[in-house]
Amino acid sequence: ARAMLSVASQCFRAVSATVAAQPSLRRACVGHTQRVVPQTRRCTVRCHATTSGPGALGMTKVLFVEVGMGADQHGQDATKAAVRACRNAIEFNSIPSIKDIVPGGYDAMKLHIQLGVPHSFLDSVDLEKVKAVFPYGNIVEPVDIGPGGLLAKSGIAIAEMGDTNDDFVIVVASITVGY
Repeated sequence: ARAMLSVASQCFRAVSATVAAQPSLRRACVGHTQRVVPQTRRCTVRCHATTSGPGALGMTKVLFVEVGMGADQHGQDATKAAVRACRNAIEFNSIPSIKDIVPGGYDAMKLHIQLGVPHSFLDSVDLEKVKAVFPYGNIVEPVDIGPGGLLAKSGIAIAEMGDTNDDFVIVVASITVGY
C-alpha cells in the first residue's frame, strides 16, 4: 500500500504545456490514468489509481466514508471552505466503538482525505490547516485534492469582508475511515 501511495504521489506533477485546445486530455500511466486540469498559469497532471479497495487508500480495511460540504462566501478562501467541508463531514458522528473495532484503537485509525476544489483554487488550499481539523487518527498521505466543488456567484462583493470579487468558493470533502 505504501508503494502504491508513493507511486501516486510521484505522478502528481506540473506540466508546462497548455491544454486549451484539449481540456480533457488523458494518457495511460502504469496502473493509473492521467487527467490534465487547466490552471491559471500552468496545467497540473493528477494520476488516479485505477485499482480500488482499501489498499488503494493505504488501508487494510475501510470502515466508513463521511462526506461534507463547506463554503466561503466572502474572501475567496478555499482553505476556509475546505476546513468547513471536513468539519461538516465529521461533526455529527460519534463512534465510541473505534477502540474496539480498530486494532490499536484511535492511534491506529487511518483517515484518507479527498477534496474537490474549484480548479482555479487548487494551489491555494493550506493542507496543514485541513489536517488539523481531525482530532485523532493518522492522515494517509498524500491528501487527495482535485478539481471539483463549485465556484458560484454570491451576488455581492464586500471589500470590508476581504472580497476581491463576488466568487463564492464551495469545496466538497470525502473522509474515508479505516485501519
